[in-house]
Amino acid sequence: MLLDKLTERFEEPIQTIQEGNETLGVIKLNGARGTLLCTLDLGEYQMPVPPKYQSEATIELYFLLPEYWDASLENELFKWAVSRLIAIKNYLKTDHWAISGNTFSLGELPSGRLKDVGFSALLLLDPMAIEELKKPLLMGENARYFKVLTPVFKMEKDVKEARGMDKFLIRMVDKGVTEKLDEFRESVIKPRFLFWR
Repeated sequence: MLLDKLTERFEEPIQTIQEGNETLGVIKLNGARGTLLCTLDLGEYQMPVPPKYQSEATIELYFLLPEYWDASLENELFKWAVSRLIAIKNYLKTDHWAISGNTFSLGELPSGRLKDVGFSALLLLDPMAIEELKKPLLMGENARYFKVLTPVFKMEKDVKEARGMDKFLIRMVDKGVTEKLDEFRESVIKPRFLFWR
């Protein structure tokens, strides 16, 4: 049912990949928007969020991968993304919860540019560049919200924690950074911003 809703929303074919007992969705977006890799069943679990975050209790996770990544399990980077989605999904399904602004471990990154650039965590965000996911998908009486995992640098994480999510998002937007995983981007925070007053 979720696959049908996604197909309708994106007007693009939705592929699925199987990793062990897990099934993930893969959507190759038109133009140079990238490839969406998403969970398909996390939203069947209602996270035990505090009452004021009730609207975020049923979510699906996604990565927005660069269009030049080979979306196959033979590609170490893609396999890492698959593994992280599955690991974080399974963590959340064991009586945990997360909302926008929470961070997760990067796990074991494969050797290469993504590892060398120095990201320190995965930040959970609301969709920014993917217009199709800004509104929830309605599944009967329930709404399914999509949240993206995007790598951040330690300084970005520190500023987000010190100054708040809203100010950090303003910095991202000002620098033209979206949720797309980009191993060539620089930090949106320079050292002088750590000393804001």
